[in-house]
Amino acid sequence: MILQLDMLVMTFIITIILIPVIMFLIGVGITKWLAGSKGWDGSLKTAFIVNLLWFVVNFIITLIFNFAAPTAGLIGQIVVLIINIILGALIASKIYEKEFGESLIFVIIIQVILFILTLIITFVVIFILTFALIGLFL
Repeated sequence: MILQLDMLVMTFIITIILIPVIMFLIGVGITKWLAGSKGWDGSLKTAFIVNLLWFVVNFIITLIFNFAAPTAGLIGQIVVLIINIILGALIASKIYEKEFGESLIFVIIIQVILFILTLIITFVVIFILTFALIGLFL
């Protein structure tokens, strides 16, 4: 019973803290790269600011969904995706001084890439944790 609680706490910490931090760092790199390839401001500071907004929104909504509806993980991620696209386009249009439409396309590309990577990384982590948990009881 104690081991099950430990695994539950570890899974919670990984999904709430570790995966968003990893995605934040990947997001900064993707944003910096895509902005630079479009001829926009490809500085690390600008990419950091845009991704910090996404990180905070992701963290808050993930916490809310994990406590309110723990089984609605994918639904929570879709809600985060939609909010991040809308807020990200507004912030990106101001920071990069571009039209809203251009910023919207820029943000959609980044968010879709991050969404797919988040699903893959989460699946891999859960898969590994599942086998670790099974190994504890064999």
